[in-house]
Amino acid sequence: MSSASKDALPLRHPVRVETITLRPMTFELTAPQSDFAAIARHLGVASVEKLTASYSLSRNGDRVKLEGKIGAALHQICVVSLEAFPVALTVPVKLDFLPEAEIAAAAGADQGEGEIDIEVLLNEEDPPEPIVDGVIDLGAITLEFLALALDPYPRKPGASFDELAPEAAPESPFAALARLKGEE
Repeated sequence: MSSASKDALPLRHPVRVETITLRPMTFELTAPQSDFAAIARHLGVASVEKLTASYSLSRNGDRVKLEGKIGAALHQICVVSLEAFPVALTVPVKLDFLPEAEIAAAAGADQGEGEIDIEVLLNEEDPPEPIVDGVIDLGAITLEFLALALDPYPRKPGASFDELAPEAAPESPFAALARLKGEE
């Protein structure tokens, strides 16, 4: 993510890595009501009524572990009825972080001499996220995980798509020809 797009995020909560200790530290994040409209636009939802997050961060050397959960109350637009309806979400979050330089060095060591080798391992942990400029932005993490948890095709409970009654099928060209032939 470029720094210009990070500055545009409606929720920011930067934490300097050097302030994180070996013993888990708790960070509580509550989005101010004045930011709800901007957060709703960012997420593409009708409205946001509540957004909180609780994180535990601990550091061991350069590695930072983050665990927590996000709680949100919002309104999404139903894809069937186009009506706003309430949605409540609880989203678990678990991430590891390493300095950007270490991730780049590990990726460079894996590449070899210009070869591209992609290996997909199932049931493996995700690779660590980069620590950019010694900061982890809990606001950006909150928005990212909340966006991933949203239903891309939200449907209001009880909403159903009823097909329109088919109109009379148009007459086939062959039936029209037979009718014309019969008129002669």
